Amino acid sequence: MLPYSDLGQMKPRAKRSLGQHFLTDTNSCQKIARFAEIGPHDSVVEIGPGTGQLTEILISLARQVTAVEFDREMVQYLKDHWPPQDSPGSSRLTLVQADVLTLDWNTILGQDPVKVIGNLPYNISTRILQRMIEIKDRLHSCTILIQKEVAQRILAAPESKDYGYFTLLMEYHFQRLAGFDIPPGAFVPKPKVISHVIKLIPREPPHAVSDYEGFLVLLKDAFQQRRKTLWNNLKRNHDPARIRAAFQNCTIAEQARPEAVTLEQYSCLARML
Repeated sequence: MLPYSDLGQMKPRAKRSLGQHFLTDTNSCQKIARFAEIGPHDSVVEIGPGTGQLTEILISLARQVTAVEFDREMVQYLKDHWPPQDSPGSSRLTLVQADVLTLDWNTILGQDPVKVIGNLPYNISTRILQRMIEIKDRLHSCTILIQKEVAQRILAAPESKDYGYFTLLMEYHFQRLAGFDIPPGAFVPKPKVISHVIKLIPREPPHAVSDYEGFLVLLKDAFQQRRKTLWNNLKRNHDPARIRAAFQNCTIAEQARPEAVTLEQYSCLARML
């Protein structure tokens, strides 16, 4: 494999409009690949390969890597500067120019579950993660580098200020594993925030609900005004008598705030209301 330092000097500049911050620190890339547990039998989908430092490591470890990049200029750069097709390992890489938010995943996924890995643009990271829910049955795991503030929301526990709708959405669908911080100096250009690596492992919901859309509406109603009690947030759209019965059945105190209620209790509420 050609050393990445030899891939040329004219790298495209990061585009602020796309939220690009290229991960260029080799040690961080290697650490992410280890945390994702990439092995020789794995098929990997990398979201946002950027200038390709992590991509190069993934190619050396995985059976097949599909890199999805929205920026046409970046895709062309990777095609122009990647090792020739007859170089060892080059056949294991497929570059796809596409918007991951609208991508038809059936066009790139095979029969076996894949490991998704990527440095997600800060401005669309939560939207990308919601797309991962749609294809979670096709995933082995999802290891992502995101803004630490978003990671804290995903990993939050009840009674914390970060606990909310998005926490519960992710907990419903995934086992959430905290990883490690990545400092601003590992990126070009340097972001103004610390990033964090987390791993999401798809699972069957531990407290499944029959009306999933209704469950999502309930969660949104619950957190519409965090400073109010859960009761006050729900009474606008639900009969007080039904709320009282549901709270008793789900062992929720009438003065409980939305951030004090667990996923199991919210699932119970969804079934009762």
